Amino acid sequence: MNSARLMILSVIILFGVMIIPATAQSTANQVGPVTAEEITDHDRIFSIYVDRYDPDREAIEYLSSQEDSLVLYIFFGNWCRESKKYIPGLIKTLKMLDSDLIEVTYIGVDEQKKYPESFLNKFDIKYIPTVVVLKGGFEIGRIEEKPQRPIESDLVQILKRHKGQSN
Repeated sequence: MNSARLMILSVIILFGVMIIPATAQSTANQVGPVTAEEITDHDRIFSIYVDRYDPDREAIEYLSSQEDSLVLYIFFGNWCRESKKYIPGLIKTLKMLDSDLIEVTYIGVDEQKKYPESFLNKFDIKYIPTVVVLKGGFEIGRIEEKPQRPIESDLVQILKRHKGQSN
């Protein structure tokens, strides 16, 4: 009887040792540059929201018709409620565009918004999430925390405003 209890206890401990690292890994903050795939693989919520999101068709058409190169720096936190709410829509939109003209860098930020310090200082990031839009090496706009409309539509508005200013 004691050997059966010992065997069950050993199995429970072994199972627990195997599960704890996997759980800890999935809840750890992502800090620094990551890919969209790493974001969705790391946090199931991001993956679910990407799958469920239906981007605005007019925004997709407008973004697809862009002829100029853009650089997007997307600062997010997998600990951040707004990041989980808005960034999956942008991930899906950008996947649907599949444009060589849009260079995207996702940057995970720690909960204290101190790391990665070099990126945060360079772009003066105060809010998470923040999407910084660069054209020709210059910032033409940003989306901070909560978009005014669907996030892809806010991105379109930034591009339209810039286009109006450069004409």
